[in-house]
Amino acid sequence: MVQIKIIVNDVMGAPFVAEHGLSLALYTQSGLTLFDTGQGAALVPNAQTAGVDLSAVSRLIFSHGHYDHTGGFVALLEQGAEPEVCFAPGLTDARFSRHVNMPVKNIAIPDVCRRALDAYPAEKKLVISSFTEIEPGMFLTGPIPRISGEDVGGPFFLDEAGTRPDPIADEQAILFDDGTLVVGCCHAGIINTVRYCQSVKPEIRIRKIIGGLHLLNASKERVEQTKSFLDSLNLEELTAIHCTGVAINVGEPRV
Repeated sequence: MVQIKIIVNDVMGAPFVAEHGLSLALYTQSGLTLFDTGQGAALVPNAQTAGVDLSAVSRLIFSHGHYDHTGGFVALLEQGAEPEVCFAPGLTDARFSRHVNMPVKNIAIPDVCRRALDAYPAEKKLVISSFTEIEPGMFLTGPIPRISGEDVGGPFFLDEAGTRPDPIADEQAILFDDGTLVVGCCHAGIINTVRYCQSVKPEIRIRKIIGGLHLLNASKERVEQTKSFLDSLNLEELTAIHCTGVAINVGEPRV
């Protein structure tokens, strides 16, 4: 059974550092896996506070290529970690958000982290293009098919001018055979994510979900659609964090 510690999140109690981003420490049978790295500033101090030895990280999984999930990569390497790095095609693409009445924002993996990943040993990089078992009972979804009609959660583009919409096709999640589903931002939509896992692994009943559900800028209809679906799953545990949305974020668009 996987054990999970939240290392980086938008809301953290003292003495942890809060940061708009996500990072989870996953303890599996093979050791310590890190799921995302946050923006970078909170990763190391929060790991130290939580008693997580970053130098012992043997695997790093990137959910997708936004700065708030990839920005701590260099900080992780500086702690002495030499993990296998798992990501889907398109992770290092240029990315921009164009929220109404706000400046265009570069939301891609930071250049320093992209360069570090480019220079990282090829034998330690695992590109996940489809549903893949990376250790017994632990599966990476790879890119998630978009069927339900859920939007990707915001005005995202592959170019600064906003002419090429970004479907964030590199987003992936983790499914464990104990029924735990770990998601990053769920730009693909939690309905699409769950249904894809069910289609590939129907024998696994999803019992627990942890991660961001990207509802902070969602319409009331989208929220109700998601709620109805989650209710139908009869989950034992739902830990909705990061970009799921809380009252303090109303009117403040984020990635």
